[in-house]
Amino acid sequence: MRCSISPSRSEPKLLRPWRVEKRRLGAAVVGVLVALSAAPAAGQGFVGETRCANPTCHGAALPSAPLDDSKGCKEKYAGTDWRPWKSARTQWLNRNIDRHSRAFATLTTDDGKRIAGYMGIDATTSDKCLVCHAPPAPLAAGSKHQKQDGVSCEQCHGPAEAWLEPHKATDWPQKRAQYASLGFYDNRDFHARAEKCASCHVEIDHEIIAGGHPPLQFEMVAYAQVMKHWDDCKEHPTANPDPTLWSIGQIVGLRHAAAAIARRAGGSNYQSLGEFEHFKGQNCYQCHHKLVEDATRQAQGHVDMADIVLGTLYPDSQAELAARWKGVLAATQSGAAQAEQRAGDLRAWLEPFPARLEDKPIDQATAKRMLCRMVAGGPDVARLRRFAASRPPNSNVLRLQEVGLPWWYTTGTREQIALGLQALCPPAVGNQKCATITPDLRKLVAASNRAESDPADFAAALAAIKAKLCT
Repeated sequence: MRCSISPSRSEPKLLRPWRVEKRRLGAAVVGVLVALSAAPAAGQGFVGETRCANPTCHGAALPSAPLDDSKGCKEKYAGTDWRPWKSARTQWLNRNIDRHSRAFATLTTDDGKRIAGYMGIDATTSDKCLVCHAPPAPLAAGSKHQKQDGVSCEQCHGPAEAWLEPHKATDWPQKRAQYASLGFYDNRDFHARAEKCASCHVEIDHEIIAGGHPPLQFEMVAYAQVMKHWDDCKEHPTANPDPTLWSIGQIVGLRHAAAAIARRAGGSNYQSLGEFEHFKGQNCYQCHHKLVEDATRQAQGHVDMADIVLGTLYPDSQAELAARWKGVLAATQSGAAQAEQRAGDLRAWLEPFPARLEDKPIDQATAKRMLCRMVAGGPDVARLRRFAASRPPNSNVLRLQEVGLPWWYTTGTREQIALGLQALCPPAVGNQKCATITPDLRKLVAASNRAESDPADFAAALAAIKAKLCT
């Protein structure tokens, strides 16, 4: 259980994923997971989410009494046969908890239509939007699946036609790893889970962002927590799994951000939006920058967090990360071929680290070392550049000055620190001590707002947190 933060109406929304109410399993999040990375084989079709609806399977009601998340796995569920997975579909259907079920419906809203109209497409039929909001799904005979389901169970767990019956067997927990050949995607593996999420939550088509879609800030623990219908402590009973999941998520996020740099650098007009004919003459780019620069800014937050991970666990690799990232930045100023090559090399170099992290879960002492590294960089963070917030009249980025920017609108190191603190604090120092930083965390988040960011206030709040947690 992480620090309990209950925001007021005016509270910066970065904190909202971390509100803890024991009667709920999560909070709202915008965005969806990606379809399976490879096309399913014959006989691997979608059966439809209604096949998960039996109350004895995944359609049970949410618990009426709160659980004590400070207890261990066995103690937490003492006296009840309920488990989070039993209410997985129930939670998915509740759009205030898990937004995946309304992913397709988002495309039919005024904002969805406006973004699509700006690109001259129909959001409900274009692959640009459907690839993440309603991924393609081969259907099994008699399937009830429809694209209006948005991102359903099978988008994350694999088309169930071949593995549904084995899934019902009592020996499923012992044998589920054997069913990958039948299309089952085992999200117990933190690396596989992070790859599933990052492929939509990091690599967003830049044309869509230029059309008004918010860039998404990827942090794996936050994304998992807001729609959680499982309990990792059963698989990881000796240590809180969040620091390991956070670390793997940052490495995977950086790999996908590097892939975005390489892909954009490989374009013929790699630093300009002019490659999109319908954007010529528009002022849609006032809060965005050149294509490759956008990708490097997003990647920078993951670079700084990966530096914390490597500096704590693999110090021999920390300097190489810095050198490789410096090479990527230099190459983006030299030309497309160099940028594509350097970004691709960085992605390949990072590939072994998620497996190394999973092989040795991060314990409490190591989590605290990572946390204290994170809060030690106040002066450096204060010098980071601010975002521009000008808004020409014909911009498609609406009401930039008036809206309360939620946490996923922003990209960069400050936002990653605010999210990372909330992932690492409870397993590093405990819930009671984490509660003492709540006022400072609110200030930290307020100073992270893209349109109104105040680096000096951010550094001051970070210093206050350091004094409470790391002295």
